[in-house]
Amino acid sequence: MIKVLGIKIIDRIKEAGLTQEVLSRHASVITTRLGFHEVTDNVCSREAYIILHLKDDHAESERLIKNLEPLGGIMIREVTFSDNGNKSGDKQFDGTTEIIGILVKRDREVILSVQKLLTAYGCNIRTRLGVNEIFFGEPAGLIILELTGDHKQRDLLEKDLKALKQVQIRKMVF
Repeated sequence: MIKVLGIKIIDRIKEAGLTQEVLSRHASVITTRLGFHEVTDNVCSREAYIILHLKDDHAESERLIKNLEPLGGIMIREVTFSDNGNKSGDKQFDGTTEIIGILVKRDREVILSVQKLLTAYGCNIRTRLGVNEIFFGEPAGLIILELTGDHKQRDLLEKDLKALKQVQIRKMVF
């Protein structure tokens, strides 16, 4: 199973230290971490996001989540990719920040199809992270996208990705 955890920190100046303390205690289960917030010459957003790609260690992943849950000022979303076909993380939430996880079988034609779609919808992708994975005992790629822009275009991207064979999609919304 592949698990991706999304954390929205509502006020990073107040809450980031506590969140970081928990993440540091559970560093052994975190394989990849991506953190971001809006920064311009005039503004440094207090709202922040952390995306965690976790090891396939169910017990330790659950301990991490249980330690994060009592913290005030954060929201947690979780998506999993499993070989039994069950979908996790497709719960509907109202929000403006969408994170999509894409699991792609390591096949030249599939990779080219995914890349073509991501290029076509490039104006709706603010952040992109790619991670190598093993899934079903074979090489795969895990792509994590933070989407932006028009909601209709975001929905079309998701629909077009779901139409591809050998590609699994999961979404979290904050």
